[in-house]
Amino acid sequence: MFDIGFSELTLIFVIGLVVLGPERLPKAARTVGYWMGRARSTFNHLRNELEREALNQDMRERMESQMREMGLDEDSIREARDNLLSEQEVARARRRPSTLEHERLEHDTGDSPSPAAEHPESEKKSND
Repeated sequence: MFDIGFSELTLIFVIGLVVLGPERLPKAARTVGYWMGRARSTFNHLRNELEREALNQDMRERMESQMREMGLDEDSIREARDNLLSEQEVARARRRPSTLEHERLEHDTGDSPSPAAEHPESEKKSND
């Protein structure tokens, strides 16, 4: 980060020793070290955030270009989402066909169907 060699550090130490004295120099060094660590941590955090944001932006641009290649846009996706079946419709479609036929007959007539309506063969046998 800073290009400071041994000779520069020695010069800074000697100046600090003369200005602050041997009693206050260790505390001043700890304080400077603490603040440099905080500054380095803040700088690294900021750099990581910027890199993450750049990656997110890049991924967003790639996704949008792929959607354009497929001929999709936000309106068509919203329309497709609105046309999806509700949870109740999906559950109803997963039931057995005989159960669906039974429900359809109940809905059409308003009451439960007779057993003969469910099985036309039994009605034919009773008429013979």
